[in-house]
Amino acid sequence: MIVFDGVSFNSVAPVKVEDIRVSPISYSPMVRARPIRFGSDFVRMGGGERTVAITFALPVMNNVLRNEYLNNIRRWAKSDKEYVLELPTDPNNCLTCVCTAKPEPSTRQWWESKLRLTFTCYSNPYWTSKAQKSVSCGTSFTVLGDAPPLMQIKRTVSGSSVSNQSYSNSVQTMTFITIPVGDMVIDLNNQTAAVGNNSIMQYYQPSGSFIIPKTGTQTITGTGTVYYKERFE
Repeated sequence: MIVFDGVSFNSVAPVKVEDIRVSPISYSPMVRARPIRFGSDFVRMGGGERTVAITFALPVMNNVLRNEYLNNIRRWAKSDKEYVLELPTDPNNCLTCVCTAKPEPSTRQWWESKLRLTFTCYSNPYWTSKAQKSVSCGTSFTVLGDAPPLMQIKRTVSGSSVSNQSYSNSVQTMTFITIPVGDMVIDLNNQTAAVGNNSIMQYYQPSGSFIIPKTGTQTITGTGTVYYKERFE
């Protein structure tokens, strides 16, 4: 079953899905040209978007009723922002995308089977685990997958603010001069920290470095809980 933002495709119209094609992530290699010798020097690999194309039929002979169903499909395939897309081929993981192309139906061939919806993953092109895992800071844990996980550190500070709090994975260390009272969230992927809706990046010590989310066995020291979702290419 295809589900977008919690709503199944089949619930909005009596569609017959013909095919689902998930593209690989587009690669953007960075290279440095050689001034004299032939060829270039490879520097690193970057990545771009991935697309999901859904082709389907809407076998409804009544033109008016068929148009109503098509309107339901257009509303279902939202284009205002990225939402979670779940596909039947991978029940444990999902994609985050926005609809970037909607079907161009024929007004005569109600039997056509090549209607197409295209979704594009921009901010997170990886397959992302639906299940969020957690572990207390200071405990060794293993992150599966072949892409950096989505990772946050959360902590609730009560009573009074705390001072000089550090988090480290033995390679990078983050230190905050002060953490105010409230629910703290450190987003390691976006390198932000907030208590409630208020940023606390003004308390971050610039002499340190943000922890970079990675796969494999690791330990993050400090006070709080590490939450993460594994990702796969």
